[in-house]
Amino acid sequence: MALESKIETAAKLLDAAKNFFIDLFRPDMTLEKISDVVSPRLDDTIKKYEARGLKYSAGKFSVKYADENHFNLEFEMYFQDEEGKWHKCANESEPREATLLEVGAWKTIQALKVITFPIEKPKSATDNVLQQDKKLEEYNAAERERLLNEPLDTPAEPEKK
Repeated sequence: MALESKIETAAKLLDAAKNFFIDLFRPDMTLEKISDVVSPRLDDTIKKYEARGLKYSAGKFSVKYADENHFNLEFEMYFQDEEGKWHKCANESEPREATLLEVGAWKTIQALKVITFPIEKPKSATDNVLQQDKKLEEYNAAERERLLNEPLDTPAEPEKK
């Protein structure tokens, strides 16, 4: 691969990464909706760079707690060219308003601080490239268990005079 071609490929990776998070969210997003929106875009990025001769290796997508009112989105993917040189495609969004998220999703992000979805190369057109975060699975299971074991509110007995 000629030097100009390598520089052009690297520049295109950076441009694609910069524009990745534009117009991505709508109000009341759940973590599942985030995955549904992001997965096809990551898949398209993988396909685009593999068509240019780079081989996708690994990556991750993260939703991160930023502060009491904001969260960030971040991804990084690694590609290798035919000479064995590694190329990183990555971006982090500007802080996003927590109000874009469904209340339960925001509480989960506040509790876990970072939710990371490994990015795997799709095996078929219907595959979701984002895989479930193990820490999120454990958190959701613990929350379900807590809710199941929480005592039900029983009506108070009337006061006796």
